[in-house]
Amino acid sequence: MHMHAQAKDFVKFLTTLERQFKNIARGDLKGIEETLPSLLNGLKLIWTISRHINQNEDKMEEILEAISNEICMKVREKIDLRKIFKMNPDRAIEIIRQGKLLLAQWIKNFTETKAAIEFEVTIKRWDFSKIKEIFAKPKYMGEVLTNMEEACIVHKEF
Repeated sequence: MHMHAQAKDFVKFLTTLERQFKNIARGDLKGIEETLPSLLNGLKLIWTISRHINQNEDKMEEILEAISNEICMKVREKIDLRKIFKMNPDRAIEIIRQGKLLLAQWIKNFTETKAAIEFEVTIKRWDFSKIKEIFAKPKYMGEVLTNMEEACIVHKEF
């Protein structure tokens, strides 16, 4: 099978994840969180089946980076610094916790999928060079949200 046909197969595989990508694009934090397991499972399946993608690791890296950036963007949209402290403190805390949970889930689900791939000896591992970079932003945002949550709790007590 030449490269062009492999690339077409790859695109065909990706369209099977269209619903998950749409859920992330729509941007409801809870909906995104619920989508992550099936999205990563689908990516694992594509990685297993598509020779094109597991021979072009940078493509999978680009997909993971795009997903990570999109998740971070959605969390930033929902938790607007200019508005969050003007909200009802209980509501603000709830939204912040949902953002933190989503970011943590993204990292957790990725890590679990990576481990599952490593457990299956027949599959090439997810040892991407950019993993640290891809997950640096969600980890940092989680820390910032923890500080914001603490600020909201203090704000609520006053």
